Amino acid sequence: MAQHFDLSGDDLDTRAREVLREIIMQHVATGEAISSRSLAKCGRFQLSPASLRNVMADLEDLGYLQHPHTSAGRVPTDRGYRFFIDNLMRSHTLSQREREMIDDQVSHANEIDEVLHLASRVLSKLSDQVGLIFMPTLLQFTIRSMDFVAVADSKIMCIIVGQNGVVVNKIIETRQQFTRDELQKISRYITIEFTGMTLDNIRRRLVRMTEEERARHDAMLQKTISLGIEAVNDVSPLEHELYVEGAASILTKPEFSDAVSLRKTFLALQEKEKLVEILNSCLSEEGLQILVGSESNFTQVYNFSIVARRYGTQAAPLGMVGIIGPMRMEYARMAPLVDYLGLALSRKIEEEQEQQQ
Repeated sequence: MAQHFDLSGDDLDTRAREVLREIIMQHVATGEAISSRSLAKCGRFQLSPASLRNVMADLEDLGYLQHPHTSAGRVPTDRGYRFFIDNLMRSHTLSQREREMIDDQVSHANEIDEVLHLASRVLSKLSDQVGLIFMPTLLQFTIRSMDFVAVADSKIMCIIVGQNGVVVNKIIETRQQFTRDELQKISRYITIEFTGMTLDNIRRRLVRMTEEERARHDAMLQKTISLGIEAVNDVSPLEHELYVEGAASILTKPEFSDAVSLRKTFLALQEKEKLVEILNSCLSEEGLQILVGSESNFTQVYNFSIVARRYGTQAAPLGMVGIIGPMRMEYARMAPLVDYLGLALSRKIEEEQEQQQ
């Protein structure tokens, strides 16, 4: 689970805030520890290096900076990054080219799988970080309707429409014979009885119905139950839950340049269950979310940050879109990228939903 630092900033005056902001900006740009001398040279402060050292020492005592053993300068802590994000960051405005690239990738894809794959790719390209798109298993989604159509003698297509606008088609192979009228009746029955329920709950209820007395004597109900169970079983392959693009971008980050850190980072990206867990925990939150370092188990272990927001409709969020990278991330540029892509995906899903109504 994620938990943000609770920082009021009452312990920082205007000078300390500006020094912290400049240190983070310089560190993000260079990857180096920042010294009082480099702060003095930037020309933003009418202070001597000695005075700046005193401010930096105070920031270190308060937990916003730390002093690497191998350097005379200081670098931000995750606490420092959190204060920067919440109080000091000035988000960039996306360029026309960036907006057009995102809109183009999202608008020209038809199937949801293609949309999410292209979205993660364009996000990684624009951010030079690892792009993530998360879609929880469809068993967690609530249905709006379910229709059955015969496509061959032993094959029936099941069309499941979720309340979030996602459409899933599944071919069911069966030895039972169904007339067109029977399939229409089954479609109406399941839609009326189970609309608003998750696929997992539908499956559980159908299984329980097989044990009821009525089902033992009603041939049509038996057919409905068996076809319904086939429809909701294994509707979403596990590997489609998480789309990860741009892992090679890690090679360019100095934080992961040594062999040990690089191996640890690539292994982290293979641990999809942990990534899914943290992204799933963010689904209940609205708006842009940024997790830094120790604010979640995953980011703490691997020294990562995650910038993410959910996408989908207001009533039924579909998943999460985000960026994963080092804590030394250009948050002011990453935040609007993730935010815009999340909104673009939401618009796409709403348009698809309106066309189906």
